[in-house]
Amino acid sequence: MGHATNIITGLSVGLESCGLPVLVISVAIIGSYYFGEATGIKDKQGNLLAGLYATAVATMGMFASGVYVLSMSGFGPIADNAGGIVEMSGQDESIRDITDRLDSVGNVTKANTKGYSVGSASLACFLLFSAYMDEVELMTGESFRHIDIAVPEIFVGGILGSMTVFVFTSWSIRAVGNAAEDVIREVRR
Repeated sequence: MGHATNIITGLSVGLESCGLPVLVISVAIIGSYYFGEATGIKDKQGNLLAGLYATAVATMGMFASGVYVLSMSGFGPIADNAGGIVEMSGQDESIRDITDRLDSVGNVTKANTKGYSVGSASLACFLLFSAYMDEVELMTGESFRHIDIAVPEIFVGGILGSMTVFVFTSWSIRAVGNAAEDVIREVRR
């Protein structure tokens, strides 16, 4: 095996790994929505309106512990750097064993916090979009439940929104690369 196959395998695993989280997020959105609707709370016109409220409650429940979960993300890079510094400075193998265990814990916490971030952000995006449609209905007085992507402005807005994910990811990867170069320079010094 070489570098190319490792890259292809990694890309494959990465692309496949979005399947289960998307299913879990979908179940969370639909489940909380229908639990809210099951309460039977209606507005003056007789429309059920607790579905989005229940989804908002589920999202806030996820965000409530966000500080604790996301703060774990800081542990991963520290453990990674410790292992790299021990290896590059020629320390004893027993020290490397310890940092390898720390590194594995750091990788798990990073993966957990990323999954948590994506899940809570998805629920928040769903709620924000629903709130936007409700505001448009209130301001125009007309029903607004369908989005037509054949309208150029809407299509361009969707493309730009999708593009921001890749741009921010690119910036994050560049920042990690710059930090790694700085660590290597410091260890060599």
